[in-house]
Formats: sequence, structure tokens, C-alpha cells
Amino acid sequence: MTIPDSHHYAPVSFPGADGDNAPLGEHFFATPTETPASEAQPYLEVVAPSTLPEGYTFEAEANGHSFTVKVPVGGVEEGQKFSVPFPAGANDYSGAAIPRASVPVGHWKDGMCDCCRHGPIHPAIWNALCCPMILVGQVMHRLKLTWLGNEGTIAQTTATFRILLYITIAYVTVERLLYFLASAGVDERGKLTDTFWALVFTRLFWIFCFAVFTIFLVAKTRARIRSKYSIPEKQCPGCEDFCCSFWCNCCTVAQMARHTADYGTYAGLCCSETGTPPHAPSIV
Repeated sequence: MTIPDSHHYAPVSFPGADGDNAPLGEHFFATPTETPASEAQPYLEVVAPSTLPEGYTFEAEANGHSFTVKVPVGGVEEGQKFSVPFPAGANDYSGAAIPRASVPVGHWKDGMCDCCRHGPIHPAIWNALCCPMILVGQVMHRLKLTWLGNEGTIAQTTATFRILLYITIAYVTVERLLYFLASAGVDERGKLTDTFWALVFTRLFWIFCFAVFTIFLVAKTRARIRSKYSIPEKQCPGCEDFCCSFWCNCCTVAQMARHTADYGTYAGLCCSETGTPPHAPSIV
């Protein structure tokens, strides 16, 4: 009788008449004990979307399932193929995983002056020009930062965009109110009253505070992005983030938005938390 390799057999004896164990006859068979076969871990082949360091993670898709890929020891070069375990949904599937759009490591996705890369009427451009705080809020929401540019809990970071939107609305409302009140601070003879000057200086101070807050947030968010993706400073070492935020605020905000979103695949939105459609996956 041929015994399958996957079975283990328990010893069986037959007591003889004299009390000793007698040899078993051919009509006695051992009872097989099944050993559960271990399920093999499926692996898939992934093509590196860019040159990535060891331990870096990004999202990939295969067979309708998305999963996180971790770069192996030694890192990978752009276009290099490597195998990764596919934890779920791999039954009867053979093929390669498709990396989702990823954020470049070691350099910016494009230049600071590439504002029209996705067209002159892209929402990111007009947000950067007219409402930079809203665009900063979208970038910070993608990076899971609080409204002060720090790491926080899920509850804190999900409210980032809304908080900065409310701050923008409050700023515009108060600034316009002070402007109209100052216009009324002129007497019948056309003389500028003390009330006029008080309102003018209050309005200027309000504008100054909002500008300082915007520069602070942009510089801090830019520093976070550079640290996360190992982007070195090339100009003004030690203060590049501040200089870009101070001198080229709109261009800097637009560059950060393009770096953290896949505008080439998904449309941009003006007033959504992420600045992209709800079905667009996060790439940061």
C-alpha cells in the first residue's frame, strides 16, 4: 500500500493471547492524521515608480486590491522590478502590481515657476493667487497636519482644512468691514477724523497679522514636505523655506499642491478638503 507523504500515522498494536503485543495483520490499518497544509504566501512583481530609499512605502494595486509596498533593503532604482508579498485577494491571480502615482523622493516634482503645468485655469493656480490659505489647508490635510502645521491625531488633522477655511472667511469679512467703516470716517468738510485713522491702522494691522500667519504656515509646511521626501535646500541654505514663502508665496503654495497630488490624472477642486475628487487616492 502506498502511503501519502502528507499523512502521519499513529502507532497501533494488537494484544496477543499471552498478553504481549503481537504483529499486526494486513487487515489492521493505521488511522491517518491529517496535517494542515500551510498556505503559501503569494508574491507579486512591482516596478519601482522612482528611485526610492530602503524602507520607503507607497501604494500599489493588483487584481482590484490596493496594498502598501515597502521598499526592500538597499533601496531600488526607478524602473527596477522587485517582488513583494500580496497579503489579500491573490487567489487565482498572476500578474504584476501597478504602483499608484507616487511623490518623488529627493527632489521636487517640478519647478516653482511651473504654475501652468496643468493649464492656466487649474483650480490650484487660482487658489494660490486669490486664496492661498485654502490651498495650504488642502496640502496640510493631505499631509495629515494640524492647522498649525504639526502632527496630530486623526480628529485634529481632519479638521485642518475647515479651520483654515473659517480663518480665511473671517479675515476677508473683517478686512472688508474695516474698509467700509474707515470710508465713513470722513466729516462733511472732507476732513479725515481720528476714527478714520484708527480704523485704517486697525485694518493694516489685521492684514499684517494674516500675512505673517500665511508665511509661517507655508514655510512650515514646505519644511515638512522637504523632510518627508528628503528634498535638500539648493538656495539660501538654512532659510530657503522662509525665503520662498516670503518672496514667492503663491508659487510656493502651488508647487507644494502639485507635489502632493496627482493632478495629471484627477481634476483639481477649489473648495474640497483634499483639492481632488473624493475617489482620488492619496499619494502622500
